[in-house]
Amino acid sequence: MAKSPLFTDGLATDTFYINLRSAGNEYTRPARDRCEALWELFEPYADREFLTEIRSNFYARYWEMYLITYLIGEGYTVHCPKPGPDVGIEFDKRRIWFEATSPTRGADGTVDRVPAQKLVRRGDEPVVQDVPNEKLVLRYLNSISTKYNEQYASWLQREIVGPEDAFVIAINPRGLGFEWADTQPPRILQAAFTLGSPYAVIDQKTLAPVGAGYQFRDAIAKASGALVQTGIFQQKEYSGLSGLLCSRVDAVNQPEKMGTDFQLVPNPHASVSLPHNFRLKGTYFRIDPNEAGYTAIPEVDAGNN
Repeated sequence: MAKSPLFTDGLATDTFYINLRSAGNEYTRPARDRCEALWELFEPYADREFLTEIRSNFYARYWEMYLITYLIGEGYTVHCPKPGPDVGIEFDKRRIWFEATSPTRGADGTVDRVPAQKLVRRGDEPVVQDVPNEKLVLRYLNSISTKYNEQYASWLQREIVGPEDAFVIAINPRGLGFEWADTQPPRILQAAFTLGSPYAVIDQKTLAPVGAGYQFRDAIAKASGALVQTGIFQQKEYSGLSGLLCSRVDAVNQPEKMGTDFQLVPNPHASVSLPHNFRLKGTYFRIDPNEAGYTAIPEVDAGNN
């Protein structure tokens, strides 16, 4: 039994929190029950601001709680220093830190803001909208940059994180909209490497496909014309980043077994690599070098436990 309730009366501005608190339909009632079950495990590790901030920033705080309770469920002893990264574990004699982040759509009124997703219908049928993929990847990159260049650098300087520790940024982009499903190549790989859209090679005579691949893209242009570099794993200044983890879970939409939607990508240029046998549930992208660069080979449901 938790010492403090997760959902209470009082001022709240996050629509998701408000809907779960009232639990007025067949979707929100079981979702609230799941949240409260996670909270019972997570409460001892929560910071003082958690119960206040979850009322105004539900996606981010829920993702932090989900990630930590997943690791507890996998049998890890978790460390949650305050201040410091959200959670650390020990694996193969190495400390691995995880910092959870949930990208926002961007500042109101800015041209690079991810637009609100709208339900468009043609007659009675829903119509697929164009997905603003580059704007979404820009939000991934912004979150990674903020966590790495500001918080991680500070933790290193203050010796909260050691130079021999691995460090993973765990992204949950569900709050961006349009993130019900991924694309090809996965957006987490588009942020990590200089990967762009897929292409096909067509024989001019037969019109048959004879090859395929992905375009090279090392930057995305903002509306102002300013370029934001992609391929953070290929940039020396990100050598302290051991890997990226991505999940689209939220309180209502989630897999039957925790973690099975995870995407874990190790940084092949990290100064401190993830242990070669470290896995979480979901998809692990094994990064193999080749003559053209890298091949990302997905290994599905390759968890350690």
